[in-house]
Amino acid sequence: MVGTLILVGLILAISVLFAINFNTPVVRSAGGPMCFLILGCLTLCSLSVFFYFSKPTNTSCVMRYFQFLLCYTVCLACFVVRSFQIVCIFKIAAKFPKLQSWWIKYHGQWLLITGSFSVQALLLVISFSLYPPRPYNETSWYQDQIVLSCDLNLASCSFIILPLLCCLSFVFSYMGKDLPKNYNEAKAITFCLLLLILTWIMFTTEYLLYRGKYIHTHNALAVLLSLYSFLLWYFLPKCYIMIFQSHKNTQKYFQGLIQNYTKTISQ
Repeated sequence: MVGTLILVGLILAISVLFAINFNTPVVRSAGGPMCFLILGCLTLCSLSVFFYFSKPTNTSCVMRYFQFLLCYTVCLACFVVRSFQIVCIFKIAAKFPKLQSWWIKYHGQWLLITGSFSVQALLLVISFSLYPPRPYNETSWYQDQIVLSCDLNLASCSFIILPLLCCLSFVFSYMGKDLPKNYNEAKAITFCLLLLILTWIMFTTEYLLYRGKYIHTHNALAVLLSLYSFLLWYFLPKCYIMIFQSHKNTQKYFQGLIQNYTKTISQ
């Protein structure tokens, strides 16, 4: 819970810093207004951590998962957009100029984010209406314990869209692994997604092997680590540039990176 409060404090501080430097190239290259959407969704996701403690109720079981799944879907959709835009600028635009013009004309980034949010909201409403998470007493199979848990239907269709968005974002960001050395947007997204995948693989493995009284604390830690992975490895490096390397936060510097990359590819 302390880690959650620290996370919210960091989000507020980063939001203020990004607002002050809103018109600078670092913030614009990171997504501009989309950055504040991601930070807001990370804040809402962090609230779910507080419902993993105390005795489960019908309300707390729903609140553990509903806003996390919904808001994290928006975060992943934003990173799909960011990774696609990065690859589009450097690689796809030259080969498929109509795709880029269509993307810009019809505001493809907001269509994708809105579509992902709407689909996930619909899936959550349907699945939680038919099979809502409810408190139940689970007897630990290897210890003489009764664990108070939430009966979550893991086969629920509301869990489908998150892995799809994660894989899609990873594919696009990995395509940009050879972009300019100092232009690390794609690399940062790739690293964030790797941490996210490893975190949930570890938790799923532990959930299958260990069903003791601390499993819900570990679940809350997995949620928290998945939020910190985006905050620390995507936003914090940009904060470092804005505070300590302001000479890199100029239009001339960014144009130089793109021009050097273009010359290298043409050679």
